[in-house]
Amino acid sequence: MATRIKAVKCPQCGSEKHEQLDEKRYRCLNCGTEFFLDDDDINVNVNHHYDFQSSNFLNNDLSTGIKLAIGAVVVPLIVVFVIAIFLTTSSSGSSSDSSSSTTVRDLYTLVSPMNNKGKPCIFYLVERNFNTNYSSTGSKYVNGYYMGFRDAITGKVLKEQLFMSEDDADKQSISPTSDTELSYLKQAKHWYLVVAGRFVYEVNPASLTITDVSQSFFKGKQAMNTGIASIKFIYPADGEGFKVENNIAESYYYFPATNRLYTEEAFNYARQLPPSQLNGEVRDTLYWQLISKSPNNNTDRKGLLRLWNIHAKYHLGDPQDFVFYDWFYGTFSSDRGGRFVSATPMTDWFVGFNGQFIYQDAHYALIYFNPSLASDARSMFRLYDKTGKILWTQVLDRFSEVVGGERVGNVIWIIGKRNRRNTYDDMHAYGFDIATGKWEKGAELSTEYTIE
Repeated sequence: MATRIKAVKCPQCGSEKHEQLDEKRYRCLNCGTEFFLDDDDINVNVNHHYDFQSSNFLNNDLSTGIKLAIGAVVVPLIVVFVIAIFLTTSSSGSSSDSSSSTTVRDLYTLVSPMNNKGKPCIFYLVERNFNTNYSSTGSKYVNGYYMGFRDAITGKVLKEQLFMSEDDADKQSISPTSDTELSYLKQAKHWYLVVAGRFVYEVNPASLTITDVSQSFFKGKQAMNTGIASIKFIYPADGEGFKVENNIAESYYYFPATNRLYTEEAFNYARQLPPSQLNGEVRDTLYWQLISKSPNNNTDRKGLLRLWNIHAKYHLGDPQDFVFYDWFYGTFSSDRGGRFVSATPMTDWFVGFNGQFIYQDAHYALIYFNPSLASDARSMFRLYDKTGKILWTQVLDRFSEVVGGERVGNVIWIIGKRNRRNTYDDMHAYGFDIATGKWEKGAELSTEYTIE
């Protein structure tokens, strides 16, 4: 029997393509396997040890190239993906931290220094917005109008209460930022706050309380049974009281020190009563008045100031007519009720613009003014004694607004505001030592801050 067969197949891959190495040995051209036939032409023996480059080596190289290319693309993507996951995790942690804090924006409607049992404090009414990172329905904070007291030195909130939420203000069509005034009525010995021209509060800095007296004011006053339609302070020259309108459009004047309610006619009549007809409800009063005038007839600018001491008869807690100075003629004259006694100049005329009284009592007068009309003109604070002698003058960077002041011990406190063009306004408490004039900068009233 011949030793060669026609159809010899590779025992490894089954291919019939092969080359004959010698008489009995063959090598597969497909996979490179070497095999040989025994002499019986039946047994096929396989040599598994070989070194052979397959005929599809181009495909293998191509596959390897593709794999390398894919690897070159995939590996960087995996790296980027891992970094992205890390950054996302960090960002999530940061967002989580951010979501736990809240940005607060305060718009101050009213501020005033007060005396809290020998310590300076600041009363304030503020419109507050809480900018949270979650829906308002889930927020524990309420946007709206808040009243409270702060320590004038440290800024610590001593007490605070929500006056009205933003939603309630919208429902009632009330704007607590409009027609809102604060005044200390010396005869009644109380601070009073009128909000939105409809509500009256008694502000007590000693007890840090704010009490609604809108109803108790008029208890037993039948004319006010219909309720308050509007209320506001009257001019100080007319007395220490309120003009109030009930809900049927009737106007009255109310004076809390005497608990008297006047009709319009009775009010005008009482203002003109001479001291002899005031049934002993009168006393002598001395007070300071700051008079201003133009330096010449060619300008309306009030650039000259002068301090006067006024002596008059005061109707205790009731209607007055204390307009004694005639601005047209520049002279003092007796009023219709004969309550004016005298006016004594305490200083010569001096240059000053935007003059205003900061504080006065029987011994001292503190005034504020600008020395010129220049936009960068600084703020002057000057203290006089009861004889008109200048005790000291302090010069500070220009304020756009000054509120106050309140004497606490030997320090007179004010609130000074400076407008800022590209940032939030600067507002701080300032205290002036009466003896030395040395001033200190107290608490800041921030308009934006963050809480947890």
